[in-house]
Amino acid sequence: MRVVCLQTGPLDYCVEFAAAAARRVELLLIGAGAELEPIRDQLPSELALAPLPWPRHRSLANLRLLRDVLARIRDHRPEVVHFLGDSTLWLNLALPFLRHLPRVVTIHDVHLHPGDVQSRRVPRLTVHQLRRAATLLVVHGPDQRRQAIAQLGRPASEVVVLPHPALSRYARLAAREGLVRRPGGPPRVLFFGRLMRYKGLAVLLEAWPGVAAARPGTELLVAGSGPDAAWLARACAGLPGVRLVDRRLGDLETAQAFLDADLLVLPYIEASQSGVLALAAAFGRPVVASAVGDLATTVRETGMGRLVPPGDPAALAAALVALLGDPAECSRLARASAAAAEGPLSAATVGALAAELYADAVARRAGRLAA
Repeated sequence: MRVVCLQTGPLDYCVEFAAAAARRVELLLIGAGAELEPIRDQLPSELALAPLPWPRHRSLANLRLLRDVLARIRDHRPEVVHFLGDSTLWLNLALPFLRHLPRVVTIHDVHLHPGDVQSRRVPRLTVHQLRRAATLLVVHGPDQRRQAIAQLGRPASEVVVLPHPALSRYARLAAREGLVRRPGGPPRVLFFGRLMRYKGLAVLLEAWPGVAAARPGTELLVAGSGPDAAWLARACAGLPGVRLVDRRLGDLETAQAFLDADLLVLPYIEASQSGVLALAAAFGRPVVASAVGDLATTVRETGMGRLVPPGDPAALAAALVALLGDPAECSRLARASAAAAEGPLSAATVGALAAELYADAVARRAGRLAA
């Protein structure tokens, strides 16, 4: 089966999912050349790439992108087109030219996260248009599936759960470059990702003095970029053991940060699924996470960490203190995390599910035409 995937979602998810699906189908990933070209040598040979100039949403150069995307689709002659995210604007103009094909659309967040100003830059009208045009919708967990069915009014059979694959590219890069964990040193906790308040940063910083008092010398690295970086810099000032890196880390820096971490903290106030959790699994790191959305579903089903109530600094501090003081339990959770990356979140599992999804989409399209 031939499939075209469009990089309309986060880069790390798109390349990991496409690489997994390329194990089972003849897949072409069309995406942003500025993002795909630098990592081409990190991707499997069976994944065909079509890197293109990818303008910003506001640029009229998107009309040229639309032309080039349609040309690549025609050349590949796919049986399915898969939009790997629903934050699109200009590419929605391709939909009339794809009416003869089944269209799969991945929804990463049914609802916008509170304070997510970056995602709001794409008009919700075009997001909903793409969702309505989909033959099948993909979400990452049962909670998101329930939300999608309720909000979009689609039959339950048209909303499919595919797990977010473990983001193994960074672990492979670390192995290739010979990166290892920094020896010795105090316990290290990592918060990684977009610096937005819905990620529970205020909760984490309120909890941290209790952690530092109970486990003196423990380090907390907060690494990422986002609109709340300035507030965060002020909030971190004076907190013992806290280091803030308010920029997007490079690939090698990301790999080193996960290698060095003893555990990941995801204190989100609200969540759907998490690429950070998928990174933690790839590196076999245990997590302390809020019991929200399908973030909680994955932690619970894989056993890769501890869950705490959202917005509860005392509970968060207690969980971090307990794990930092229990190496045996940390090791057990780390093994469960690594097992998740080799099992339910692996490329083999996700690739097989993707192939089934595409066969279902083709069958549905054929059934509608016959009717």
